Formats: sequence, C-alpha cells, structure tokens
Amino acid sequence: MKIDGSFYLDSPSHLVCDVLVIGSGAGGSVIAHEIVKAGRDVLMIEEGPFIRSEIAPISVSEGVEKMWRNGGVTVAIGNTPIAYAEGSCVGGGTEVNSAIVQRAPNELLDQWAMDFSIKSFGSKELKPYYDKAYQAINATSSDGELGMPSDLLKKAAEKKGWEFTALDRAQSSCVGTNMCSSGCPTGAKQSMSQTLVRNSLAQGLRLIAHCRVYKLILNGQLVVGAKAIATAADGSTHKVSIRCRTAFVCAGAIQTPALLRASGVTHAVGNSLCLHPTIKILAQFPFQVDAHLSRLPLYAVTQFMPNIRLGGSVFVPGFFGMAIAEDWERRKHLLPLMSQCGMYYAMIRAKGRGKIRPLIGHKSDPVVTFSLTNEDFDNLGKGLIALAELMFAAGAKHLYPSLSQHEGWSSMDQVRDELISNRPLKKSNLMTIHLFSSCPMGEDSVRCATDSFGRVHGKVNLYVSDASLIPEAPGVNPQATVMAIAYRNAENWLANNL
Repeated sequence: MKIDGSFYLDSPSHLVCDVLVIGSGAGGSVIAHEIVKAGRDVLMIEEGPFIRSEIAPISVSEGVEKMWRNGGVTVAIGNTPIAYAEGSCVGGGTEVNSAIVQRAPNELLDQWAMDFSIKSFGSKELKPYYDKAYQAINATSSDGELGMPSDLLKKAAEKKGWEFTALDRAQSSCVGTNMCSSGCPTGAKQSMSQTLVRNSLAQGLRLIAHCRVYKLILNGQLVVGAKAIATAADGSTHKVSIRCRTAFVCAGAIQTPALLRASGVTHAVGNSLCLHPTIKILAQFPFQVDAHLSRLPLYAVTQFMPNIRLGGSVFVPGFFGMAIAEDWERRKHLLPLMSQCGMYYAMIRAKGRGKIRPLIGHKSDPVVTFSLTNEDFDNLGKGLIALAELMFAAGAKHLYPSLSQHEGWSSMDQVRDELISNRPLKKSNLMTIHLFSSCPMGEDSVRCATDSFGRVHGKVNLYVSDASLIPEAPGVNPQATVMAIAYRNAENWLANNL
C-alpha cells in the first residue's frame, strides 16, 4: 500500500482501523476531528479528490468537473424532475456551496425533538454545538462593500417592507473572487478541507481520497468492515478491504442511504428524503450590475419563512450561460448583456418526500425519486410571485423565470395574470443543493433509521452523521445544523467509548 501527496492508494490493500469514517463533508469531518483529537485511530475514506486551495480550479467548468458529482447535475425523478447537486471531493458539499452558514429556526428544532422523540435535542440543547460549529469555520458577516447584487436585494426588501437578514459565511479574509462553488483559490473559504480536515491530518488522521466504499461488511448486529474500490493516480482501480471496530457513514443524504441499503440495512433508510426545491429568475436590469464581478447576494428575505425564502445565486459566466441555454431562442439576445443581469431564487420547504434506491449489482449512483405535493406547487407559485415583486422593486426591466418555453415578464400585471390564475409550475426547471432527512434520527423506531445520537437502530457500532439525520427540511442552508448534530453525536460517542 502506498498513498501519495494527493492521497491516492496505488495498489490493492487491506486496511485496519479503530474508527472508519466514510465521507468527508460537514458531518464526517466533525466526527473525525473530534475522535482523532481524543487520541483514537481514525481512517477517513473519500470518493473524490483532495482539491486544496493551492491547486484549486481556475474556472467554473474545471471546478464542476473535478468537485461536483456527475458534473453538478443529477435528477430526482417525479411529477416534476428536480436537478440536484452533490459535492464529490474532500470536504464534500462545504467545498461547493456558497459558504453561507445559518442556524435552523428554533421552533423547528423544538418541534423535531417532540415529533421524532429525539433525546437531548432542541434549540437550547443545540446552541452550544452551533456555537462550536461557527467558531470552527469562522462564520462571520462580510466586511466592506458587498456589491450591487446584494444592494439591489436589500433595497428592494426595504422598499417592500419585508423582513430580511444578512448572511454569515464561513470565511477568513475573503477578497470576493466569486469562486466559492468551484474551488476557492485563496483559502479564504473556511470549508472542511481548509479547516477540520487539515487540523485532523496534523493530529494523525489517515485519509484516503479517490476511494469509493460500495458495501459494509456486517456480522449480525455488528459492522466489521467495508469493501471499496480505489482509483490510483494513473487511473487504474484496485480493490480495498477495510476492518474496523466502529463505522460512521457520513456520505450525504443520497449516498448514505444508498450504501446502507446496498449493505442490507433498510429499516427507515432512504424512504423520507426531503429537499428545498428552488426556482430561479434571471433578471435583466436597465443598468450595470456586474454580478459576475461581485460576491453572491448576501441577504435573504425571511418574510415568508420557514416555508419560503428568497435570495440570490452565484453568478459567473458559466452559470449565466446555463441559464440562457435553458431557452436559447428566447434568451440568446442576453449573451452580450451579462453585466446587466443577475440571478435570484425562491426556495421552499417541500412537504413531499423522496426515495433512494441503489441499483442491485451496480456500483453506480442510486435511483432517486421525489414527488411534490399540491401544497409544494402552491408555495413555489407564491415564492415566484414574491420573487418577481422583489426584482421589479429592485428596478428589473425583464424577468426570465426557470419555466420551459417562457417569454418572461416585463410587469407584475403579467406575473399575476399568469401565476395566480394558472400557475404553470409543473413545467418549471427546479433544482436544489439542499438534501436531508433520508435516515432521520430519533427514538421513534418506526419512522427513524437511527437513535437520538446517530446509531443505526438494531446495530451496535454503526452510525450515521450527516444531513440525512436532519428530521425534516430546515428551510435554511443545512451545513451549520449538520455540524452541530455531528459535534453532539461525537461527544456522546466518546463519552460511551473511552
């Protein structure tokens, strides 16, 4: 066995560890960091590469290819297909998100504690773990001028009299390269690879990248190891077997239930996927916005929370091109007008639920299905109307919603006439990067896949710690909640396994 500086494993290998952590996102990195810090032997396995800031991609296309699963777009099949994106690199989703950090609403945390019978859980109990997460990634407000895209959103919200909030970010000396979603080239984004993973490596963490775990080895109520396939630097693949005393599956809300089900662990696993369906508007203004030269809008309209939130998207030439390509014939005239455009969204807490199922006999991505409810379509329509109001209040000239074969709107009268009387949301091009709830936690063993601290029901030493534990959609970016739950779970595990 040999591991080079990029954490490739270049030959067939048999590995032994005390604690196996599968996945290196917000949950896995916290678990590994806390257990390594306690002096335990931890092996972390990550399917994707380690893209350190020193070698970060220099273009969106390169970043999407290297850091996002399936080039950034996979589709959940349902009554309206929803494109979803997952990070696939060391640091997981924290490497490709916008670095925005938010706490879940207190009322939701307290409600989940009751509804799912979660011990030692709620807004009061999670506060110190949220505080610890914020400190670990330096979650702070941004200094200086935020740029026209942020100013437009803020001033429009003020004009409408709507509640809004400034957004904290995981950052340190950010200079606004606008590369958050494709690899921060300065190291300012305080993702897991830049913070907890680096700290853990310095304290003895063993990390193998370019390695996909496809099956857990179970012996009754015990997990005793895993099987994996590693890709070497030259592109060749090698079988890897791993023996462990404890395993934490932290591969995210899609890959975690897929791995568990492929390993024969199926009770309440992969049956309750929740997400935040998001619909966007490409807004054209009669003045320079230069969104591609600015940070993404760092305000969110919270007037309609927790079920609907309005905000701004990352705007770079590649993403602008994708928005135009949705309907080239109707939008191609915008191509030379990029500096006058911006991208904004309406996001909802869907009531619908999805399922994740691995393909038997295949070591590929699972099949994901998700069906929106009538209430979800109603909220998407309300969100789109509110977003259009916000954009026209910001001075937009014309709006191009993510609706198939749509001419767009130049006035609110057009929006209301179309959406209030006949909301065509089933023809919408929806997307999400927020996925959770596929292995919900709690003592309600009928609905929950794990106990209150992430231990899989019916197993002694198999744990989950990632977004799949969050009982329902939180209505905000989930990173801080994933980290807070992971800190809490790590503390509980250490207290019982010294």
